[in-house]
Formats: sequence, C-alpha cells, structure tokens
Amino acid sequence: MAQKKNYLLEKVKDILEGEEGRGRLLDIGCGDGDYAKMALGLGFKVVAADIDQDRFRYRNEIEFRNCDVTKEIPFPDNSFDYILFLEIIEHLKNPYIVLSEVNRILKSNGTLILSTPNILNLKSRLRYLFEGAYEYFREPPLDQAKNPKEVIFNLHLVPYRYQELEYLLSASGFKVEGIFTSVYDGLGLWFLLPFIKFQAWQKQRRALKKGGIDYRRINKVLLSKELLFGRHLMIQAKKSQKILDK
Repeated sequence: MAQKKNYLLEKVKDILEGEEGRGRLLDIGCGDGDYAKMALGLGFKVVAADIDQDRFRYRNEIEFRNCDVTKEIPFPDNSFDYILFLEIIEHLKNPYIVLSEVNRILKSNGTLILSTPNILNLKSRLRYLFEGAYEYFREPPLDQAKNPKEVIFNLHLVPYRYQELEYLLSASGFKVEGIFTSVYDGLGLWFLLPFIKFQAWQKQRRALKKGGIDYRRINKVLLSKELLFGRHLMIQAKKSQKILDK
C-alpha cells in the first residue's frame, strides 16, 4: 500500500531549501521525527524536542531532548537559527508564554516556521455554516478530554484565524515574513469568490467612510489563495526586537 503523501512536510522542506544559511535548527513537538530527519538531510544541525519521547524514531542520528513547551523550554538564550513549531499552537493554553520562550531561544533575526489548521479556507467556512465547527476542530474539547483513546496534550483547543496569529506573533517578538500552505483543498468552491470579495470590499469601504482602520492590507492576505483554499496556515516569521503590549 502506497504511503500517504505528507504535504505539510514537503512544504516545510521547500521553505527550508530556500534559506541561504544552514544553521542550528530545533524541531519543537517533533513527534516521530520525520521533519527533523528531513532538515538533517538538508544540512541543518538539528535538535528534536517533544513531551513524548517514545515516538521519536531517530535517536541514533539526531539529538533528542524531552521538553514540555508549556513550561520553560530547556535551552539557553539565542541557541537556534531556525525553529519549527508545527501543529502546536492550537493545542496550547498559554500561547503567549510559549511563543515568548521560543523567541528567547531563537537567535537575533532567526526564523520561526509555524503551522496550524487553516480554519479560514472555504471548505472549513462551509462546514462551520452547517455544523457550527471548523475543519479539524469538530470534537468538543471537554468531551474529547474524557475519551480514553485521546492523549490530553493532543487536544485541539483553539482555532486560530490568521488575524489572531499575526497579533500573537507580534506580541511575542516576531515579524511575519511569509505566508504559505501545504496543499489546496476545496477548489470546487471557487464560485463563492465573487461574493466573498464583494463583502470584503464593502467592509473596507464602510470602515474608511467612518474613519476606521484600512482593511486593504489584511484583505490582501485573507483573499489570497493560501487562505481561501489552503489546508494549513503556514507562517514564516523573523525574530524582532519590537514586542507589542499584550
């Protein structure tokens, strides 16, 4: 049986291949270690970290550290040039504290690659219309936490729109440099685009007329193919000196 293609891994690989440097990279929440292994193959000096040490498959090749990201991350300041933070943010109760720790251990001008399920794609929006739940956030966390088959730190707690993630990153000392996705879903829903674009234009027009914020910048992001059809929301961010008041 053919192995299912990991589109997220392939896109992270594309992003890393485009980087000029090949510095020290930390894969937080590394799981089985496939992303860490991929980065090692590209020439990065890799450290993998996770709360579940039994899943990691590459102990003979890659340094592994047991790490609970909800507590202090066990690395000194300015330790890494790159950090992978993939499919983690939606599980956290304390995202500001965790991202501040990630910022602390990242070197100046270092790169963070973050991903989370994209709840703003049209397929997810349509599900919410009929079901009241976004794609990848269908199970109620309180009930799922009581499921004996569930591992408690795997619960999907918070569905993030791009807007909240952008603010969260800025408040934690990061500047968004690029927005990507893993693979495109729901392309058959293209017929909804004229209505969505018209609504965005109307909102922008009303805001400017009333002296509100200018929506043109954010609408450019929200109306992009990555946000409207992407399965994952992927953000490449740089460590910044400016941190917003939370």
